Amino acid sequence: MGGDHDESFEGSFDASFDGDRSAFDARFELGEWGTDERVELVEELIAAGIRHDWEGDELVVMSDDTERVEAILDRFEEDDVDEEEFDVDDWSDDERREFAAILVARGIVHRFDDDALIVGVDDADTVEELLDQFD
Repeated sequence: MGGDHDESFEGSFDASFDGDRSAFDARFELGEWGTDERVELVEELIAAGIRHDWEGDELVVMSDDTERVEAILDRFEEDDVDEEEFDVDDWSDDERREFAAILVARGIVHRFDDDALIVGVDDADTVEELLDQFD
């Protein structure tokens, strides 16, 4: 992707935010990330309640959120992760969002693919326990 960027990511602050945007001083260069990866990242940030913006290829967040964002980015950047799927075909969109927020709060990278929740095998036992509690 290089120096180009998708302008649809510009201005992704919550429109209701009227605070001091100068507090958004932590920057992450993500120029090599594709659109699909950025969309997944934005979904994770939103689920975690992390306010963010894009300035070109840089993700900009509040310095207070730096550690949480780094944890999310680290999980995204892990290579060759074996995955495990959980059937969630009967879940509503609200249930998916609610459970995604739980996973993000725990630092568990995940994605929904059609009727499946997909996580790394290292997190599968924890996710299974969370699913049991969620039901």
